[in-house]
Amino acid sequence: MSNKAIKAKAEELLSFGIPKQQVFDNLMLEFPEAKPKKVAEVVRYMPSQWSKERYRSVHLSLLALIAASALLRILEPLLNDGIRMDMPTAYLSLVPIASLLMGYSIYRWQGEVFGWVGWGNVFGFTGLVSALGALAKGQGDVKVILASAFTAGIGALALYLANKVFAKPQMLKDPQGLAPTRFIFADEVLG
Repeated sequence: MSNKAIKAKAEELLSFGIPKQQVFDNLMLEFPEAKPKKVAEVVRYMPSQWSKERYRSVHLSLLALIAASALLRILEPLLNDGIRMDMPTAYLSLVPIASLLMGYSIYRWQGEVFGWVGWGNVFGFTGLVSALGALAKGQGDVKVILASAFTAGIGALALYLANKVFAKPQMLKDPQGLAPTRFIFADEVLG
């Protein structure tokens, strides 16, 4: 039994449209030596077909915000003549590599990344509030407000998806300690 085998089987079952709870139960039957907590973590960070369809528009909005934010970071120095193209590191500094890698991971629905991106960017909300406060005082910069709005939006959407698509399963322990801990995944039913 390896994590690779469990992950591959989980991906296969989820691709058939099977709900996470049933995938978890099947994996525990097929890999009885695996620790339930480890299997629950594997299943947790994989999206179900239902979730991909239900949250498709939010997912695409998040990807659009990431692309717009990266584009803003590329265009801003070019428009302000802050970087000359004859500088050896000019091209490298224009490409927001972290944004592109993050966007690729989110595009592929890699569950662990959504929480990191969410919390890492949600602090942009404080920058947005301070930028709007400066604007109210007549000292605001539209570029700073726009960049902060993109950052806060990315954080909010990523956290929303992290909580809806990759929610932590509920752990139910046997009060008498005779049965193993059960992991219950949220229902994936329309309504």
